[in-house]
Amino acid sequence: MMSATPSAADPFWQEMAGSPELSGHPLIVLAETVSTNSDALQLGRRGAPSGTVVIARSQRGGRGRLGKAWLSPAGGGLYFSMLMRPSLAPADLPKITLAAGVALCRAVCRFCHPAPMIKWPNDLLIEGKKCGGILTESEFGKDLPPVVVLGIGLNISTPPAAFPEELRGKVTSLGEHSRETICRTTLLKNILAAIDTIMARMEGGDFAGILDEWRSFDATRGRRLTWVTTGRQAVTGISLGPDNEGRLHIRDDQGRTHEVLSGDIRLQSP
Repeated sequence: MMSATPSAADPFWQEMAGSPELSGHPLIVLAETVSTNSDALQLGRRGAPSGTVVIARSQRGGRGRLGKAWLSPAGGGLYFSMLMRPSLAPADLPKITLAAGVALCRAVCRFCHPAPMIKWPNDLLIEGKKCGGILTESEFGKDLPPVVVLGIGLNISTPPAAFPEELRGKVTSLGEHSRETICRTTLLKNILAAIDTIMARMEGGDFAGILDEWRSFDATRGRRLTWVTTGRQAVTGISLGPDNEGRLHIRDDQGRTHEVLSGDIRLQSP
């Protein structure tokens, strides 16, 4: 973790640097770091309060699921992680990713057209291109509640040239689809409030209702896709959407149904 706060003249970062908290969340603002998720996990080990948010202007080693890198150039996006100690059974912690997807879509909807969608389990898409991602990580200690870190990366105004050439046709930024100038402070507050609301519902046992909302944002249901398993096997078929526990089901070309717990999902062109 780098403790220095951003020095850029960007009004958003000036506001963040002068704010010890945001929407009731203790706020740690960094100019640059390796990974806000790593920072938040470290803070959790040290006993930092639940709800603490770590936000960075850029990340040198931002990461996504399955060890993939998340490009985090300075000034073009929101890269932050929230520390949580939710009152949930360990088996329910993976569901936080789906719940966070609903929260993110709800917060982003007012800023973009068409509405965002979710590619199971954690990618935010606009018009089929990736605009954001979610990474949830957990640590368990003896006789202690689990520490959960919810990381979100969102492209706001990242120019195409900031991405490698092979990604430029697959990624987008929220600003490209917005009918108004995006106030990042308002957007961040909206995301934090939506996360707080959805987590209260999770802890209240309303995952079924959350999942119904998730299905309304589902970018995969009925689409042909390829699932690359953690063993590097490829299964191609039709997405049946998630079951009641949030696990994706795929019907392959031989008519067999597969339950997906992890692995890479690759949508095929319509």
